[in-house]
Amino acid sequence: MSPKLVATCLRTLKAIGWLCVGLLICLSWIPADLEIRTGMAGQIEHALAYCGTGAILAFAYQDPRRWRIAAGLVMLAGILEIGQLWVSGRHSQPIDFAASSVGALAGVLIGRAAISALIGRVMRPGRF
Repeated sequence: MSPKLVATCLRTLKAIGWLCVGLLICLSWIPADLEIRTGMAGQIEHALAYCGTGAILAFAYQDPRRWRIAAGLVMLAGILEIGQLWVSGRHSQPIDFAASSVGALAGVLIGRAAISALIGRVMRPGRF
């Protein structure tokens, strides 16, 4: 895989990750009557959304201090939960914050493991 292609893929993943962050914000602060639910428990939805976002961002950003991504997503989850107090028909619950936080942490760990596995596979002796 050429360095140019890798750079393009990482730029694309970064953009997708930030689009996911924007989507988290929009979906957290829309009024309840505009929500479309999946049918899963709200906490599962929270965990999956933050897990996916965390995994994409952790994979895209090659900084070894990926804990910053997790910390940022946990702070975002807290801000968004508190902000729901002022959104029509929405309510803020500590369990939703916890689910979002656990999802963000799991996602960052998954993203980190995925990039480590990919690098290990590409750098394996005898590969070329």
